[in-house]
Amino acid sequence: MTIEALVEQALRLSVEDRTELVARLLKSLDETTHADPGHEAAWTEVIDRRVQDLQEGRVEPIDGSITMARAREAVAAAAARKR
Repeated sequence: MTIEALVEQALRLSVEDRTELVARLLKSLDETTHADPGHEAAWTEVIDRRVQDLQEGRVEPIDGSITMARAREAVAAAAARKR
């Protein structure tokens, strides 16, 4: 079965079932990622660096709604290019 066929089937599920499916998929990714012992240390380093960049004015924060809108636009554009 292709990814496209799986997605089509998933989109026919109820909101509750899709929510459960997403939660299970994310959990499976989380379990796989955490199998790497250096995972937490690597993320802690990234987070610390980003906080320091913010505190020292090297980057400007962007409102979450703007970030999400940009992400949706990028996903839509990528999907359009795939077609």
